[in-house]
Amino acid sequence: MNRDENIIAIHNRSIDEANKAFADFMRKTEDCFNEKSKRNPVLYKNCSPSELERITERILKEVCPSTPFRESDICLVAGHTFPDIVTSNMYGVEVKSTNKDKWTSTGSSIVESTRSEDIERIYMLFGSLGSTPPAFKCRPYQECLKDIAVTHSPRYLIDMTLTEKDNIFNKMATDYDTFRLMAENEKISRVRRYYIQKAKKENKVEMPWWMGETANVNISIFSDLPTSVKEELKTRTYILFPSIFSRNSSIGYKEIALWLCNHYSVVCHNMRDSFTAGGKMTMLNGKRLNTPYPQIVRRLLENQERIKALLKHPDKDLLMDIRDYWDFPYDEKYLYLSWLNIIENTFLSNPELMMIDIKELIESGAVPY
Repeated sequence: MNRDENIIAIHNRSIDEANKAFADFMRKTEDCFNEKSKRNPVLYKNCSPSELERITERILKEVCPSTPFRESDICLVAGHTFPDIVTSNMYGVEVKSTNKDKWTSTGSSIVESTRSEDIERIYMLFGSLGSTPPAFKCRPYQECLKDIAVTHSPRYLIDMTLTEKDNIFNKMATDYDTFRLMAENEKISRVRRYYIQKAKKENKVEMPWWMGETANVNISIFSDLPTSVKEELKTRTYILFPSIFSRNSSIGYKEIALWLCNHYSVVCHNMRDSFTAGGKMTMLNGKRLNTPYPQIVRRLLENQERIKALLKHPDKDLLMDIRDYWDFPYDEKYLYLSWLNIIENTFLSNPELMMIDIKELIESGAVPY
């Protein structure tokens, strides 16, 4: 590579070659930082974040002559802009540090609303200032983002020792550049879906409360809601949580309780009773049943028309919830049929319900009285 050729000219000729030049620039910057720290550790030991940003700018300019980058192209923007340092209007350096002897910290917002539009690639420059002497590492930004946590907004967790397969994007089965270009609501939905599924795989009943969609200021009690609102919410629960018909239905009820709180600021202290209270179902299509059905079957049949109507014409909230909570194969063009099939399969897997041909009852419009 011709060091006398400007990085912009290299980029115009070959993006891959320019990216390699930037990676080489960051490697040299890391080496320069660590060499200087060994000679004068006190200079870095108690650096504030803003001081480290200014030092990083100076060292980048010092390293420039051995690279295709130019000192005049390096600009410290810092403040509320992401990343902290921009070079050649296409590459960026985000500066983070910790006063402890470790390589982890809380990073920037996942939303990246203040990201400079033209930046193509970002490196993380991280200072472990509690090390002896203070130590520094440079890595591609996306490769050192381990997880997501919340302070006042969802933020990445940094771990400079991560292997590539352990970064948060690999866990979410996506890549950083795809994720960062999503709209904010799409990012939140993708992350929420990941944590919901992660909890299920770990046999935990958890939901990311900091990514709920509720706009309600106050928390309400489910039993105090107007009847029409309660019925609407119940209809959605029958759709979203077919596990309440499973042998281990307690998990489904816990998920519903969390969902109500997370999305609607509603608390229900007796979730199961809302679906099962009232004794057995003894009548079907005007005839007495030889063997009464559990009350939850009656409630399902009472709601079947509302369920069908909502699945035939789903609103955006239901579609988002389905993508988050349905953990079985389904066809978005045929949501009602997909739901009916999973209900049938769930009944068949439950010894208490397997003798009930629920699909036939629903398709025939059976009435529970």
